[in-house]
Amino acid sequence: MPCAFGSKRVGWGRGRERPGNRVGAKSSCGVSDDPRVTEDSLHGPPLSSLSKGWRAGRTVKPLLPRSELSIIDIERDGARSEKGETQIMELVPLTPQRDPSDQGDSTALVPLATTSLRRTGGELPPTCLQLSSSTLIGLRVYLDAFARQLAQRKPTSTTARTYFKRGRAFIAWLEQGHGQGKEKDPRVRRLDRVCLEAYRAWLDQRFANLRTKNGYLTAVRQFLNWLVPLHPGLVNPAEFVQGWACSRQHTRRHLPVEDAKRLLAALETDPRKTDLQRARNVAMAYLMLKTGLRTIEVSRAKIEHLQEHVPGEKWKLWVHGKGRASADESVQVLKQVYERIQTYLAFRPGPLQGSDPLFATTACHDRGGNVVTAAGKRLSTRAIHRIITEGLLLAGVKKPGIVVHSLRHSTPTFALLNDANPTRVQKMMRHQHYATTEIYVEEVQKLLEGAEEAVTQI
Repeated sequence: MPCAFGSKRVGWGRGRERPGNRVGAKSSCGVSDDPRVTEDSLHGPPLSSLSKGWRAGRTVKPLLPRSELSIIDIERDGARSEKGETQIMELVPLTPQRDPSDQGDSTALVPLATTSLRRTGGELPPTCLQLSSSTLIGLRVYLDAFARQLAQRKPTSTTARTYFKRGRAFIAWLEQGHGQGKEKDPRVRRLDRVCLEAYRAWLDQRFANLRTKNGYLTAVRQFLNWLVPLHPGLVNPAEFVQGWACSRQHTRRHLPVEDAKRLLAALETDPRKTDLQRARNVAMAYLMLKTGLRTIEVSRAKIEHLQEHVPGEKWKLWVHGKGRASADESVQVLKQVYERIQTYLAFRPGPLQGSDPLFATTACHDRGGNVVTAAGKRLSTRAIHRIITEGLLLAGVKKPGIVVHSLRHSTPTFALLNDANPTRVQKMMRHQHYATTEIYVEEVQKLLEGAEEAVTQI
C-alpha cells in the first residue's frame, strides 16, 4: 500500500507490482498497513501525490475535512536519487513497527523524541516527516499554498508576506543542515522536536531581539499548524517547542508633555523650511499627538476624510488603518487640531479636491532646477518618519526609546493620566483587543502609584 492519505491510491512507479491490503505489509514510506483503517475514512492530500504531480507536471488539490484549499500548482521536477528513481516525501512512524524478519535492516524507523502520544482505536500511528530532498521541495510547495491562502483571507495584510519570508528562512536552514554543501547535521534528519529545538537554538544565536526570535518561530508554528491537519497521523513538533518570554512593557517610551511641546515648537519655527512646510509639519505632528494616528494612517488620509461632526466644535477623521481595505474607522478631531489643519490647507495652491491627500509633498528641485519630487503627492511613511525625527533632533528630545512611534504611545498615556476611561481609550486607539490597552493602563498606574515611592525608611 503506498503512502496515500486520500481516497485514491497514487505514487506507484512504473512496472511496480501493487501489493494487497494484508496485515503487516510495508508501504513505500515505511508505515505498516492496518486493516482497521480504511482509505475512504481518511482525508487530506497524499504526500506521495506530490511526487506524482512533479513527474506528470499536473496540479494537485489537497482535500480538507471541512473547507476547500486553493489548488497547489506544482511545476517542479521531483528530486531523483543516483539510480534515477523519483523520491517522495517520506513519513517515519512515531513508534517503529518492524517485522521480525527485517530487524536491523531499516535505519529510517527511529522513535520520535516525544513518546507521550499513543495509538488508540483505529487511528493511524503518529508519524513525522523524513527530511529527504523531495520532502524539502514539497515543503516549499506547501509553503507557497499556505501563504497564498492566507493572502486570500487577508488581502490587505502583510502577515502572509511575513510568514512566507520567515518560512523560506526555515526551509533554507533545513537545507543547509541536511547536508547541501557540507556535512549533514544529525539533528536535521527528520522534522521532529529535536529538529525544531535545533532551529530554536540557531535563532537564539542569530538574533538578539526576543520579539524577532518569536516572530520567526511563530511563522514556523503557524505553517505546521496548517500543514499537519492535511495528513492524518502526522505529529506537529511545534507543539512541544516554546518561544521566549517577553516583557509586556513597551520598548519605546512616550514623550513627556514638555518634550511634546518642544517638538511642536521646533517644527513651527524650523528656519530651513518654507511657510507651507512648517504649517504642514506642525499640523501633522499635532494630529498624531492628539489622536494617536500611525504614520501609514497619516499617509493615507485624504481631505474628504475630514468631516464635520458637531458644528463648530468637533470633526471626524475617517482612518484607513493598517490591514484595512478602506477608511472604515474614525477618530475625533477637536477644534484646536482642525484649525491647524485648515491653516495648512490655506497655504496649499488650489483648487483642492476631496480626493487629494490631506498632507501632501512640496515640489523639490535639484541644483539644476529639475523637479525631483512633484508637489501635491501624498507623503510616504518614510517622509513622515524623516520629518518627525528631524523635529525630535531639532528640539533636543531625541533620546533612547524616543522614536516616531512614541507620538502614538503618548496619546493614550496623556489620556489615562487625565483619568480617561480605558474603554474609551481603546476605541480612540482602535485596539482590537483590550489587552493592548491594558499595557498602557499598567504603565500609567506604575508611573503614578509605583510601590517604590512607599519605601521611605532609608
